[in-house]
Amino acid sequence: GVKQYLIIVAGGTGTRMAQPVAKQFLMLEGLPLMWWTLRRFHEALEGLHVILVLHESLMETFDELEKRFGPAGADTVISGGEERWHSVANGLVNLPDEGVVGIHDAVRPFATVGTIRRCFEGAAEFGSAVPVVPVKDSIREVNGEASHALVRDRLRAVQTPQCFDLKSIKVAYASGYRSEFTDDASVFEFAGRSIHIVPGDLENIKVTTPEDLFIAQAFMQAQQSGQ
Repeated sequence: GVKQYLIIVAGGTGTRMAQPVAKQFLMLEGLPLMWWTLRRFHEALEGLHVILVLHESLMETFDELEKRFGPAGADTVISGGEERWHSVANGLVNLPDEGVVGIHDAVRPFATVGTIRRCFEGAAEFGSAVPVVPVKDSIREVNGEASHALVRDRLRAVQTPQCFDLKSIKVAYASGYRSEFTDDASVFEFAGRSIHIVPGDLENIKVTTPEDLFIAQAFMQAQQSGQ
């Protein structure tokens, strides 16, 4: 089979969370949040090779947490760059040219096993696979003083893991950083490649604010009581 790799991006130092601890290390039901994220990926895929990209300032904390809670589930830990793009680029440099790579936010602990497998399988078949969900909120596009409603049924919210053929995503990243890149799919697309979308899941939230943490705790408790 195709060799599978995962780059976990944990560059953030927790600025948006009103907490002294980086959000990927926030405690969730007895473990740091990122530990749950990696458990889910190892549950979904056998023999997965994981590269964790971590902000320099967090290396020491990470070592201490591994001493307390056991291995997080990363094979290699490297330091991140100034933007997410640079962190992913650092991760890609440490990977071979053959295989499929998933790129995932450390603070999304709830991607389902099904979504993870769909993304990796989709990328193996189509060169890319990005999980999306329908947009639930009404959305308006603002232009100066004016605004207009966008047709919701044609819009999708994009999640991670975003998965790609390794050689192709490496080529895309080799063309350099641009400020308009919002995610890995936009880097891939800028390089002239097409994005294959697969169904994500609404539980796959990104924990970036204190409110998200409440939702995450509720999800976690529901899953542990087998609901």
